[in-house]
Amino acid sequence: MIVKKTKIIDGEEYEQTETELFKDVSGRGFGVMSFGDKNMRECSLQDSSLATEPAIWLGINDPEPKIFTEGEGWKDYLIPIDVMVNTRMHLTQSMVKQLLPFLIKFAETGDYVMRDDNFIALPERKTT
Repeated sequence: MIVKKTKIIDGEEYEQTETELFKDVSGRGFGVMSFGDKNMRECSLQDSSLATEPAIWLGINDPEPKIFTEGEGWKDYLIPIDVMVNTRMHLTQSMVKQLLPFLIKFAETGDYVMRDDNFIALPERKTT
């Protein structure tokens, strides 16, 4: 799913990682687009069944939990069957519209969010 390419900008080589996109339909008939992230984790973008407003699900499909064991390092951790872990964001159309300017700027320039004037203007999160 991951494709690594070399891009030359001003005579310098840069690694550029792209992903392949695949279409599918969920068991309930909703559109699903699958892709891999930079860490080669399987991800998806899926239509939501939310009835009150347009929404999507976006994120990794499997949390792949790990536990650190002294002397052995990180090992796979089996989640108990009665535990649910939500790994995807449930975003409304309005939320996506709020995030989109940052994503578009990053896609076009590669600049990180902290260098964006719109980010600088945001209020800081208050911690209690």
